[in-house]
Amino acid sequence: MIKVVDNHFILETNKTSYIITYTESGLLLHDYYGEKVEFVDFECIRQKLENGRATAVLFENNPHEFIDDLDLELSTIGVGDYRENMISINSLPHGYTNCFKYQGYEILENSMAKPLPCSYDETEILRIDLYDEVLECRLELYYKVFVQADVITKYARIINLSKNDYELERFFSNQIDFRENDFMMMTFDGAWSKERQVNQKRLTSGIYINDSKSGASSNKHNPFVILKKVNTSEDYGQCYGFNLVYSGNHKTMVEVKPNGKVRLLSGINDFAFRYILKDEFITPEAVMTFSSRGLNSLSQNMHYFVNHHIVRGEWKNKERPVLINNWEATYFNFDEKKLLDLAKAGKDVGIELFVLDDGWFGKRNDDTSSLGDYDVNLKKLPKGLANLCDKINALGLMFGLWVEPEMISPDSDLYRKHPEWAIQVPGRKPALGRNQLVLDLTNPEVRSYLIDSLTEVFSSCNLSYVKWDYNRTLTDMWGSKLTNQGEFFHRYILGLYEILEELVLRFPKILFEACASGGNRFDLGILCYFPQIWTSDDTDYLERIFIQTGTSYGYPLSTMGAHVSAVPNHQTLRNTPLASRFNISMFGVLGYELNLAALPGTEITQIKKQVELYKQYRKTLQYGQFYRSNKTIFDKNNCYFWVIDEERTIVGYFQGLVHPDQQEDILYIYGLTSHEKYKMKNLPQKINLKTFGGLINLVSPIKLKLNGRLHNFICRVYQLKTSKEEYIFTGAMAEKAGIRLQGQFLGTGFNNQVRVIGDFGSRIYILEKCKKN
Repeated sequence: MIKVVDNHFILETNKTSYIITYTESGLLLHDYYGEKVEFVDFECIRQKLENGRATAVLFENNPHEFIDDLDLELSTIGVGDYRENMISINSLPHGYTNCFKYQGYEILENSMAKPLPCSYDETEILRIDLYDEVLECRLELYYKVFVQADVITKYARIINLSKNDYELERFFSNQIDFRENDFMMMTFDGAWSKERQVNQKRLTSGIYINDSKSGASSNKHNPFVILKKVNTSEDYGQCYGFNLVYSGNHKTMVEVKPNGKVRLLSGINDFAFRYILKDEFITPEAVMTFSSRGLNSLSQNMHYFVNHHIVRGEWKNKERPVLINNWEATYFNFDEKKLLDLAKAGKDVGIELFVLDDGWFGKRNDDTSSLGDYDVNLKKLPKGLANLCDKINALGLMFGLWVEPEMISPDSDLYRKHPEWAIQVPGRKPALGRNQLVLDLTNPEVRSYLIDSLTEVFSSCNLSYVKWDYNRTLTDMWGSKLTNQGEFFHRYILGLYEILEELVLRFPKILFEACASGGNRFDLGILCYFPQIWTSDDTDYLERIFIQTGTSYGYPLSTMGAHVSAVPNHQTLRNTPLASRFNISMFGVLGYELNLAALPGTEITQIKKQVELYKQYRKTLQYGQFYRSNKTIFDKNNCYFWVIDEERTIVGYFQGLVHPDQQEDILYIYGLTSHEKYKMKNLPQKINLKTFGGLINLVSPIKLKLNGRLHNFICRVYQLKTSKEEYIFTGAMAEKAGIRLQGQFLGTGFNNQVRVIGDFGSRIYILEKCKKN
């Protein structure tokens, strides 16, 4: 809801209020963002500066507007605010001073058309107009209110009404000057196979930057950022979340003045950015939410927003299929028979979608050639792609395909024909990444080629799924058709969005999954086109706990691709139980990426039950309300989280290393209905007898030689069942008293009331409401 009272703008969601005020001198002030309140007199939240500032600069010579200490909604250069600014225009004849004053407002019913992806189905939109008389430029600030999601989004447009061309050197989407301080900043940082690791830092005087300069939103620093009060936990305290609907270079700056004043700015990174402002420029959309009930509530706001206002089309709020991907089963070494054998094995365990990964085109037998070419490799698939697709469909499976459209191999027919289509600076030898170059998406000829080529491929067979990869970042920044190279990074992303927009319109029923060497471009911009993203190339059980937990702070489980792979894991060489690999992958969009045909019968039986179980609970796991416990694996040796919907709650318990005299495990589960009774039971799992090593001979009627033929045979055909746990409690008991679980095996005392979990073990617990008599 948007209300205007005198010179105050009040933006309200179900649980938050955001208040802006304009002054007689034309300044736009930020008064409040936080828990929803009803204001009787706005004087109580007005910033008072009547006490003066000895050396401060006055705005418009107003004796009480010391602009360097005011909480502003918009900051510029050259008028006395010496903090980092939201917009910087080099106006050439007029220098760097910019001064935009309030002019008016309008409440809109519909959002204007934008060259960038954005959210949709907002409740209301507020536009605030400001004007710089000297530059003859109008600046429009847009605010979209999403009442149910408790989210407000912001973007801005600058319109040059003069006859001069200006240089836009910085234009952020969002600015907030906070009334409070004593914040901690949470960022989600990492690298390849180690994406979105949670980092927290206490904010003291200085400037803190979370950004990307690689041309993508990046695995180094995700655009999602949290500011939280120091005492905030998962279920208690105040916190703010910020994100950006953009897939390129981003930047979030938090500046803390020596007096404790805090300013946040976020938007397109001004690194290597210089836009010639001939007419207008529109920023990406910034997303923000507030919670007074801890980090879980903040994440739930973001999850709801993504599922209802970012993801769109055929697959919005639709259950995603379980897939088998051939990559780690075969890599480049496959033929039609191998693929069909894998597909048949997948069908036998209940999998729904077969995905053919890299290596199906050109002479692609390794990663050194053929990117950019789209002719089928007939040595591997002698009857072509359509024939393979028909055979996969005949098995009762959907068919999916891997592509990497933004890339070009120097050893490719496309490069030999059009070397100028690769990004490279004239006179310089371009840098290779993964033996490849990047196509220049700022060039309209390249974009047309990709749209036409991909349309032909996607139309060539009954394609249900596409995995869109992006395996290197940008270097040698040069657009062959650009007159201003300071626009290169941004125009590359605009070119990408143009291609994605056209393809999803042409193929609305295809399920697209984004990938960028895993999670190198996991952002809201991509999610406007592709409803799910490959979370990480790292499928190791332990690493996935960290990666998926970090990702969950800003993105819902329905967006996270999560696959069960072989052991030793191909990224870490770690051995972990099959049950644990599945249990962590349950909390995402499930897939398998291993050679099913090479697994023993006991594991095939397990996988069949896993797939059946996931399908049974898929709606809850993909779209339920997600919670993290305060006990996290970041500072403990185990953790748990859970997901709730109207029908059930599913809890995942995950362990790192087991230790002697390990503390007992107590599950505190909140989000349940206080007075309702619930029944909780653990899902049965199998324990490999080799887990016990030589201890097996303490109970075996015959002495077994470890790893001998008989021992190996017994372990292949027989596995122990886990202990059973079953409890009844109310929602209030689960939250306040917790559920004390069975003790773990710690060297002695094994029986059917002891949990054998061990290193890298895990458990799944299902809660359902008790039926009323």
